[in-house]
Amino acid sequence: MDNLKINDDEIRIVGNNPHHNEPQEKKKENRWLYPIAAILLVCIAVFFLTLKRPHSDALENQSVINVKSDSKERTSYTIISDTIINNINLRCFTPVGAKPKLVVGLLKEIPQEYILGAMAADFGKYGNEYQVVGSFVINGEMLSHSKSKYGFCSIINDTLTIGNDLSTSLFEQAVENNGDFFRQYALVANGKPQNNPPIYKDALRRSLCILHDGRICVIDTDMEVSLNSFAAALCDFGVKDAISLMGSGAAVRWAVDKAGRRYIAGADEYEFPDVANYIVWE
Repeated sequence: MDNLKINDDEIRIVGNNPHHNEPQEKKKENRWLYPIAAILLVCIAVFFLTLKRPHSDALENQSVINVKSDSKERTSYTIISDTIINNINLRCFTPVGAKPKLVVGLLKEIPQEYILGAMAADFGKYGNEYQVVGSFVINGEMLSHSKSKYGFCSIINDTLTIGNDLSTSLFEQAVENNGDFFRQYALVANGKPQNNPPIYKDALRRSLCILHDGRICVIDTDMEVSLNSFAAALCDFGVKDAISLMGSGAAVRWAVDKAGRRYIAGADEYEFPDVANYIVWE
């Protein structure tokens, strides 16, 4: 028993502690959690960046847009936004603090007060003379009277209306009230796409739209699509009524943002005849 005897300054531990090695084991296990958590965070970040990438690409691919700077910030301006609907790139131009009207004749220089504008009604050559296609009224003066297209736009007392009616009374009201009126292809009516003959080939498209919340905007594409595919994309975007505008690569469209930058797309306007016409906001 002498070997069990301990002195006053000694401590003897009897038995084995079953938890003696536990802290070390937990430490070994825990050191693997940190790199695993880091890898998971990186994967989540890459996933969300990938989801946002298509929208970013849509912004970068707008190579038809040129930028010119004006000198001051404006109270009337255009909000410009991009989105992708049904794999179609859409660029939306929403005017703020400006009134719409029609303009006829080539604009050799775009007036500074026109914060948004696009070529409106089609025109063609009849005999040796160019004429506007479809019924057309500007400031109460009738320049053309034809019901070749169902869609129409009227601007009477600063109120813009878009419809799909071959015999609308708004044509006569535009004449009587010094208003504006023109016809184009109907794309959307009461939130539903309107079918157009499939014979029209894919092309760059542009439209005049009224959204379900009442906002008016111009929407165009940077890719060639059919009228019917374009109409379906507009509906999914939230358009209530829409008609087409001249939207080929040569048709001019411009917008001025709040900082005074002017965005212009389209070819030289001097290639068009004097009956070229525009819907503008000033």
